[in-house]
Amino acid sequence: MRAVICAGLFPGLCSVVNKEKSITLKTMEDGQVLLYSNFVNAGVPKIPYPWLVFNEKVKVNSVFLRDSTGVSDSVLLLFGGNIERGGLDGHLKMLGGYLDFFMKPTLGDMYLSLKRELEELIQNKLLDPKLDIQFHNELLMAIRLLVSEDQCEGRFVFGRQLPASSKKAEKAKNVAGDGGGNSKNELQTLLARAGHQAPTYKTKQLKNNQFRSTVFFNGLDFVGQPCSSKKLAEKDAAAAALLWLKGETHSYSRNTDSSVLLKKSKTINQNRIPVRDDLPVLKWQLKGNTYFTAPLDS
Repeated sequence: MRAVICAGLFPGLCSVVNKEKSITLKTMEDGQVLLYSNFVNAGVPKIPYPWLVFNEKVKVNSVFLRDSTGVSDSVLLLFGGNIERGGLDGHLKMLGGYLDFFMKPTLGDMYLSLKRELEELIQNKLLDPKLDIQFHNELLMAIRLLVSEDQCEGRFVFGRQLPASSKKAEKAKNVAGDGGGNSKNELQTLLARAGHQAPTYKTKQLKNNQFRSTVFFNGLDFVGQPCSSKKLAEKDAAAAALLWLKGETHSYSRNTDSSVLLKKSKTINQNRIPVRDDLPVLKWQLKGNTYFTAPLDS
């Protein structure tokens, strides 16, 4: 039932953070929101799901949600809209990158495969109402198991602000001087998640008194645009690397996917659980080094 409701109400989505004495709810558009007091979810001390899908928002002094239902991570992935691969192994994206999910590569492949087969089955059933779906019993059993047994064992970790649109991001990359997000910190954190050493920078002063920086990591190098200071030049080079890693540019000359180039380094302790701060605002960290992130206003 929750899966059907999720499919019908998505993308009306809200994150749920259970605190000791309260529950914090946030949407991508509004930041922190509240529940109407006369609805069921408003009267419980804890919501055992990381997400709520809702039917309606009403703004009085604050934004209130109406007709909400809790859903698990698996329900959201399988029934909440299109998902696509991101730039790293085990990285899935929804809503054009507004929702990012990080997990073990095999788990990500499983969700993609099940999602594709489920959508094909639904499409075939719509085209042929007499189709016997029991011939797809293994698929249905796998989905039922995921939906019913997902324990939602994880936590949210707050990170950065909403990413700019593609044009704005490209403009910020070119000027690299508006004081926006710290792309150097972002890049270093992203590499740390993949088990790599921190990037290094080499900056040259040009004849016109500007600076151009190159960032090096994992056998790759990315050159930034000329900037008015060494600090801005390093930020611009880091921004260029980030855009490529997130799939927003194909500037790197090698015909190799970033997910291959950012496999975990064997020299790094594989038992540590990294804490991601690099990708949009809200992160959902599951056991087994699995992460879910969503860009919500802090």
